[in-house]
Amino acid sequence: MSTTIVAGLTPPIHSTFGEDSPRARRTDPHTSHEAADSNDVTRSIGWVLSLLHNVGPLADHEIEAAARRRDVRFTGQRLRTARAALVRQGKVTDSGETRLTPNGRRAQVWQLAEKVAA
Repeated sequence: MSTTIVAGLTPPIHSTFGEDSPRARRTDPHTSHEAADSNDVTRSIGWVLSLLHNVGPLADHEIEAAARRRDVRFTGQRLRTARAALVRQGKVTDSGETRLTPNGRRAQVWQLAEKVAA
């Protein structure tokens, strides 16, 4: 396989990482692989699940605000991705409610699924 080098871009470095990270493409630069490897998906999913269990239903922006207040170092995107994973797993559901974001837009409110809350 040939690699085209584009000015200003680092060519992919595959041998450095052994097996490629499942969250970065083989063609991504090494910095993307480092970021993907440092991204603690399991911990963020557990944190969101625990937060919803302890606090109750929240919108994504409220989950992010709770993380900032607790000095938890997850990005808003990481937290939304964790919440979405919990929805796919059937552990979190849409409550049917909405709340206003700081920008005045309506946002879905997420809650633990009944089987998880019990």
